[in-house]
Amino acid sequence: MNSCAIYAVIALLALVISAVNATGGFGDSLDFVRSGSSSLFSGCEGSIAECIAEEEEMEFDSEISRRILAQKKYVSYGAMRKNSVPCSRRGASYYNCQRGAQANPYSRGCSTITRCRR
Repeated sequence: MNSCAIYAVIALLALVISAVNATGGFGDSLDFVRSGSSSLFSGCEGSIAECIAEEEEMEFDSEISRRILAQKKYVSYGAMRKNSVPCSRRGASYYNCQRGAQANPYSRGCSTITRCRR
């Protein structure tokens, strides 16, 4: 590069720097870094749900939100009854308590990894 081009680049940089300083600098666009109000920089040590701000918590797609809210997240009173068995039929599965139903309908292949008997 010749010396005229170098001086032109330096003059252009000086002009850009002075224009940025005159408009308030880059500080306005970096307020989220300094504020500490953002969950990204607040140093939250709780669970993800606790660290996400309330307005950001449910900003999922509507289908995902519907599925999450539709799930039952509780134990029924019937399951908490003392001395009760979900299915009292001998050999029946707790989850399939019907006459003639298999107790363990799941079957997997026999391999060296599963160490099943042949």
